[in-house]
Amino acid sequence: MIFNEFQYILKIGFVECNEGVISMFERIKKYFKEKNNSIHERAIPKSVLMKQINKHIKQVGNFGTAALILVDIDEFPNLVEAYGEGICHQIIRETTNRIVSLLPQQAMISEMHLAGVLIFIPDENTQSKIERLCKKLLESVSSDFETETLKNVHITASIGVCTYPQSGSMVKELLDNLDLATFVSKRGGGNKVTSYYATLSDDERDNMMYYEEIRTAIQKKEFVLYYQPIIDFEKGTIFGAEALMRWNHPTKGVLPYLDFIQLMEQTGDIHWVGQWGIEQMIRFGKLMNNRFSAHHMVFSLNLGLKQLLNPNLARELIETAKNLNARPNRIMLEITDFMVYKKMRVVEANITRLKAFGFKIAVDGFPLEQQSVLAIQNSPIDVIKLGRNFLKDITNNFSEEKLLVHLIDYCKKNKKLIVCEGIETRELLKYVLEQNIVYGSGFLFARPLDGSALMQYIEQESWKKVLLKDE
Repeated sequence: MIFNEFQYILKIGFVECNEGVISMFERIKKYFKEKNNSIHERAIPKSVLMKQINKHIKQVGNFGTAALILVDIDEFPNLVEAYGEGICHQIIRETTNRIVSLLPQQAMISEMHLAGVLIFIPDENTQSKIERLCKKLLESVSSDFETETLKNVHITASIGVCTYPQSGSMVKELLDNLDLATFVSKRGGGNKVTSYYATLSDDERDNMMYYEEIRTAIQKKEFVLYYQPIIDFEKGTIFGAEALMRWNHPTKGVLPYLDFIQLMEQTGDIHWVGQWGIEQMIRFGKLMNNRFSAHHMVFSLNLGLKQLLNPNLARELIETAKNLNARPNRIMLEITDFMVYKKMRVVEANITRLKAFGFKIAVDGFPLEQQSVLAIQNSPIDVIKLGRNFLKDITNNFSEEKLLVHLIDYCKKNKKLIVCEGIETRELLKYVLEQNIVYGSGFLFARPLDGSALMQYIEQESWKKVLLKDE
């Protein structure tokens, strides 16, 4: 329910729900409460505003009108981490001042949670007026802030809108629909306005319910890492493993990454996934290398574009590695589209800093194309993972094979590695070996394994059964 601040934050997608971040929010709430109990002199307590909305509905009945607007700052926890509590307090106050300056005289406002303001405008449901107001609100909030110590602080907000009686006849129904509209703005990447309409429930309610399942799964620690072994064909040993996110769903079983990653990226939870995943993988990797010290295994994890666009990513991952006393050369960070590396400064800066610290950088799903092969030679990539498309039609790979010869030659001279993914049959393994590819993975060797199964796999050296049969 929207009145419960913390539950609301979970619902809309602000909190990366682990114990450290929960305590951070408790600290922020306490700080703001002590600092100033009012975000603006026109603001009224939530309980008072709810009574006013209910009173208005009872007075006007079905013949009256009203509008509810929720202005919600995007990715607030990241702002707190980047700028600190004091700066964010200033930002919230300035945001509220900007909002108030645009509101009609009859409007009422209240702080709904740490980073959201609810606006109630009685006797108003004219769509054109509301749209113009919301456009001004977005523009005002997204204008750069200047604080006492910082300049050019940029934020965005997501806005949800619903009107009475079109969007509901009771306060709870209106607020639930306002939640849904705001969720749609968040799911669309933020910095958007969504007005509730009758069929929105049909289009988005399932998405929101699924998202709430994800939030609950985070709380209950239902997410786990599985590992896809990577084999060194030349030495006949295990090179390492790629960590893959899975959702251990209580009723649907183990769900793959693709079933939930898109929604996590849209709502910002991908940042939690990345941080949680790297910590879990580092701990597990250290455990495995201590237990199987002869193998010197490398463990890898994929970073999405939204993670790479986080200007604090490199600092956060480096701090995590230092805190866990990890060896960065045993950690491989994979990017899906390395062509974006030179196009976006934030991405380039993150990758450059991560590589300088000692992490291995890999490109996942590498396409064997002339442009890609040339571009890789001017990049910080350590490992090239050939996409499964390379193995789709091995009888017609003549042009790709020519490019592969040049790529392998370049990698040998520059101490870079090539890994072929998607090896599912002995025919494909034979083909890969004929191309002088040294490293590979796929279902022929093992499906993704949980931690205990991977330990057993290494103890039994199960990959050797496949290699020996192929000789």
